[in-house]
Amino acid sequence: MITRIKIPQAFENMEEATIGRWLKNEGDAIENGDALCELITEKTTFDLPVEGLPAKGVLRSLIAAEKSIVPVGFIIALAGDDSEELPDVAAENAAIMQKREATESALVMPVSAPPREEGSTPSAGGSRLRATPAARRVAKERGLSMEEVAAAFPGKVLTEEDVLKFSAP
Repeated sequence: MITRIKIPQAFENMEEATIGRWLKNEGDAIENGDALCELITEKTTFDLPVEGLPAKGVLRSLIAAEKSIVPVGFIIALAGDDSEELPDVAAENAAIMQKREATESALVMPVSAPPREEGSTPSAGGSRLRATPAARRVAKERGLSMEEVAAAFPGKVLTEEDVLKFSAP
């Protein structure tokens, strides 16, 4: 049986996590309790243990890359017996991402968007602004707009250090 390893909701307000680094590689033997990857949240960093395997297994597929910011419930890896066919989890993950983005849009979108000034361009070339939860927290604490910080670091997943550099005198 293939086990879907998902981002757990480690605490009440947790909505997303960043994959810090993988501690296991595809093809490694794993069992329940093994540290699979490092998760970075707004509140803490911890090693995610493998859970839900019926027995010892093999880490078959890493779905989320290091430094990926993924919502709670996102399938980050597949584990199980070498002989079993891997399921396609792209549709499940896409649905989770769409739900998360819709929730963010509903919370962030103003009732009527202010008109854009002539010649202005959306931040990061119109792509979604990407930042770690810690970076968002520090920006909020310092009263900074994430769009301004993103403009200083184009195309980058913003980290807490980037926000601190941006706000330094």
